[in-house]
Amino acid sequence: MAEQPRSFFGSRLIQRAILILAICAVIVPLFASKSSYAAATPRRPFPQHTQYASGTIKPNHRSQAQLDSDVKAFYDVWKSRYVVRAGTSSAGNPYYRISFGSSAPNVTVSEGQGYGMVIMALMAGYDPEAQTIFDGLWEFSRTNPSNIDSRLMGWRIPSDGSGNDSAFDGDADIAYGLILADAQWGSTGRINYASAANTVLDGVLSSTIGPNSRLPMLGDWVSPNGSPHSQYTPRPSDFMPSHFRDYRAFTGNATWDTVLSKTQGVVDSIQAQYSPNTGLMPDFVVQANTTPKPSPANFLESENDGNYYYNSGRVPWRLGADAVIFGDAASLRQAQKISRWIEQATGGTASNIRAGYSLNGTALPDSGYFSTFFAAPFGVAAMTVPASQQWLNRVYDAVRSNHQDYFEDTVTLQCLLLMSGNYWSPSRSSTSPTATPRPATATPRPATATPRPATATPRPATATPRPATATPRPATATPRPATATPQPATATPNGVAAWDGNMRAYKVGDRVSYNGRIYRCLQAHTSLSTWTPEAVPALWQAE
Repeated sequence: MAEQPRSFFGSRLIQRAILILAICAVIVPLFASKSSYAAATPRRPFPQHTQYASGTIKPNHRSQAQLDSDVKAFYDVWKSRYVVRAGTSSAGNPYYRISFGSSAPNVTVSEGQGYGMVIMALMAGYDPEAQTIFDGLWEFSRTNPSNIDSRLMGWRIPSDGSGNDSAFDGDADIAYGLILADAQWGSTGRINYASAANTVLDGVLSSTIGPNSRLPMLGDWVSPNGSPHSQYTPRPSDFMPSHFRDYRAFTGNATWDTVLSKTQGVVDSIQAQYSPNTGLMPDFVVQANTTPKPSPANFLESENDGNYYYNSGRVPWRLGADAVIFGDAASLRQAQKISRWIEQATGGTASNIRAGYSLNGTALPDSGYFSTFFAAPFGVAAMTVPASQQWLNRVYDAVRSNHQDYFEDTVTLQCLLLMSGNYWSPSRSSTSPTATPRPATATPRPATATPRPATATPRPATATPRPATATPRPATATPRPATATPQPATATPNGVAAWDGNMRAYKVGDRVSYNGRIYRCLQAHTSLSTWTPEAVPALWQAE
């Protein structure tokens, strides 16, 4: 009888053990599955050393290992400054966003979110967190949809309160990032990247590609036949020929062939009629249904809307990418024209690149500073001109470790990925390593001096957004880095209100006081703490 309790107790232990084993049989595979998803092995890990089109070049004064290290070092700084944790989903998955940088660290724009997704997909294999961050960037975009087409992302987070519609460039890169993710990690995990890419591209095509023009519109807020903004008033920095080719390959939709052809036609027309010597493109184009021409001043953002400025500074990168990756003859010709001009205009000295030009090549007023935003895309264009090897090397040296702010650094990082041979197309299988670049035949001349900080402002970032039914929002871009900590506004002489640097909307003619002086507003914009009236004469004039 004394054995019975122990026998009963033993049977209870056995039952519990069996129950625990059964539970583990169910739970452990779930955790293992989640763990294996989180640690998905990249199919195209960084570095890739992509074989680019015949007749194109890379920097040859640094070894391939050095080029790879340059990208890693730049990426590490970029990630530490601009990749921000943004909460957690109800399922416990982290959200991430790309910060607008020092001028507005709590702001995120769809352009940056798209850039971040592309970068993360390309850096997988170096950064073990790449897929986790990519997923968080994508899911953050889904929590902030456009209020017009919910398949697209609202252009500014947080919203300014007047509605939050889309910007073409942000969604174009978000879709491209998803296509890269499908190629990099596959679509059988927690997020079906391929399905998500198709959904975004459906939105892009139906809401932001002109139904007749087949040109990118500025966003889903544009009425195709509206005025002054319509399907015939594109922004050339939205012309992404290599993206359009990959969209076509991914979806099988021949409409993207038409979009590619139409955008290349606009570039050819502007280069022939308005920039035959420089190849430069304006920030905005009008009358694309007849003879495309540069937009008038203040068409959407500033007096420089018809010049080569803080939108079209991306054009040499976009054209160069298509020429380098796909070897397209039209993109090659267009990028070469720009590259040959800028090399001649600067005398072959990279630090002489200015922050904005008229289409005839004259440096714009207040452009006398070096910005990597303008320089790095010229480096990509230089890859299309074999005779410009030394020029390419100098531009590369001028930007490879030069950190400025969100917009400059994010564009520069993508250009470094291209210049180093580590950018690849998801529709092309050739990722076999290229030969180590041949050493330069002579020691390249370095940039003549450390670039000085900007002393004037480019176009305002996220300037006064449009009301829901009135003036449209500006395209997203960033101002130059701040050169100094602004002094606080002082008392208000003569009853004029003190200047307010906390994202206040100013219109032309507004008067403010700052440090004892009265200033009059020259350009409509939304203020930032670093854009003091003293620091940005392009926006304010002292009375």
